[in-house]
Amino acid sequence: MQDSLAGMEARSETGSLFFCVFPEPAAREAIVAEADALRVEHSLIGPAIKPNRLHATLHYLGEHLIDRADIVDAATTAASRVRHAPFEVTLARASSFSTRNDKHPCVLLCPEERPPIHGLWRELSNRLMAGGFGRYLKREFTPHVTVLYDTRVLTPHAIEPIRWQARDFALVRSLQGEYEVIGSWPLRAS
Repeated sequence: MQDSLAGMEARSETGSLFFCVFPEPAAREAIVAEADALRVEHSLIGPAIKPNRLHATLHYLGEHLIDRADIVDAATTAASRVRHAPFEVTLARASSFSTRNDKHPCVLLCPEERPPIHGLWRELSNRLMAGGFGRYLKREFTPHVTVLYDTRVLTPHAIEPIRWQARDFALVRSLQGEYEVIGSWPLRAS
């Protein structure tokens, strides 16, 4: 009886699924340094995002039971059909997103309205839509890397650009604050 209860607990555990682009190590270090500088310059007190969790989200696919292999399989199938060339990611602005509570995401943003990462977002959107994920997809995309959450709201301003070459994208499960990379796919021209 004990074993069957333990199995039921495991099956009822949920995690969020999302596609993202992780920064290369040098860019990750620069992002951490920028977050530290923002904390000092703007008296931010919220905890910084752990370096290994820094990423630019492409699509959030919701919260799901961790044993829902069908959802993971559909997402990985969609990802495997993406054909997009590698591209440069540039972060050149710092700002905050407004929220309804006091945890405002402090983010680093791309400087242009439609940066190269937008093309990957669109291609993945099309594949996910065909795979049945339409209800999770957003019509708008603001590429960013969240560096911390704080009660203060940052006024948008320029930062020293941080660049990296995106060579792949990943499907990640977030479970109790830990990330599990389920799969990653190389970017390559069609």
